[in-house]
Amino acid sequence: MPKQIYIHSCVRDLAWAGFSPLLIKTHRMSGAGLPWTAYWAQKLKELDQDPAPLLEHLDKAQSNRLGIYYESLWHYLLQEDPDTELLAHNLPIRDESQTIGEFDCLFYCLRRKIHVHLELAVKFYLGVASDNIWLGPGRQDRLDLKLERLLQHQSQLGQHPAAREPLLALGIQSYESRIDLKGYLFSPGEGMSTPQGYNPENPLQHWHSIDQFLALPPLPQDWIGWQKIPRKRWLSPFLANEGKPEHWDSLSAALEQRFVSGKRPVQVAACDDAGVEQYRCFVTGPNWPADNAAPSGD
Repeated sequence: MPKQIYIHSCVRDLAWAGFSPLLIKTHRMSGAGLPWTAYWAQKLKELDQDPAPLLEHLDKAQSNRLGIYYESLWHYLLQEDPDTELLAHNLPIRDESQTIGEFDCLFYCLRRKIHVHLELAVKFYLGVASDNIWLGPGRQDRLDLKLERLLQHQSQLGQHPAAREPLLALGIQSYESRIDLKGYLFSPGEGMSTPQGYNPENPLQHWHSIDQFLALPPLPQDWIGWQKIPRKRWLSPFLANEGKPEHWDSLSAALEQRFVSGKRPVQVAACDDAGVEQYRCFVTGPNWPADNAAPSGD
């Protein structure tokens, strides 16, 4: 991940998508293999001065879903990298009338002289020490189940007989499968071990119940303060220039009221005197994950 802090959030997200540490790193989940090069150092610098080409590309997705946005960032990376040729993305594989699955990305690596099937995922999990599981903030998603699906189904799609013809139509006779899983883990603190394959290069974050959050020590006086992070800004480090930080009294009151109605956990960041994120966490209702979290609407 480049040390440069880009002004435009879409440029920061592009850099984060391509070059931040993997969330889970194993032999079978080794990432896309896209190296940080002088080309990307210059390209990202130019985009931060004028992000219009990237914004135009992202607008084509016509979706507010974070996963679609993340995939669109990767399509741009593979289209623009001089060592990759993007052949297809979101390619469905059907067996008669049944959809078996979808290739996230198929590309040719000019550097390694090999076709690649790349599966993409961006995830955010909160640890539940009592059950030793990692749950998504909405509780419908579990890390262990997601890993099983990535490894046993999504990355194996090319082995299905129905995939042979679409792959040959793209000139792909042999390929390697890669899984690139990015995101953050939020620990409840002591008593929670990291999952197998967790990449220590990816800093462990934390989550707090609303009562725990309100009891946190005050931030340094010269810091800008806390900022709620909109869902589409969950990827790269947050900058306070993207929104007006809330006064502690109004933020704490808003969070307390939020969880009265059982809404989902919210992500917040503490920004230093330069407006740069220094600490990120989830704040949950008092009984999460047992409470009946309603859709957040944000």
